[in-house]
Amino acid sequence: MASLWLGLMRLFAGLGRGLRDPEFRAIIFLIAVAIACGSTFFRIVEHWEWIDAVYFSVMALTTVGDATLAPTTAVAKIFTMVFSVCGIGLMLAFLSRLSTFRDHEDRQ
Repeated sequence: MASLWLGLMRLFAGLGRGLRDPEFRAIIFLIAVAIACGSTFFRIVEHWEWIDAVYFSVMALTTVGDATLAPTTAVAKIFTMVFSVCGIGLMLAFLSRLSTFRDHEDRQ
């Protein structure tokens, strides 16, 4: 249990250090924009509730996936493919930068 708390403390410390970096903040902003755009798209095209649209957008970006929600129209399926490929790159950039800030104190 102690290692969990230690890991969480290092994660939040790295997040705090990362927020001082303009590139890290830009990546977070782009992820937020991607989630907002994806949610709006699914709300309009699929007529999902906002919570479902946001949930599906986050699931698509993080590659978790969920069988309870799935696009039904062809345009939504195509959008989801493009959205996921682009968004996964953003998430990888976020995690990569976060790991550099999280491990920053280990190198000092």
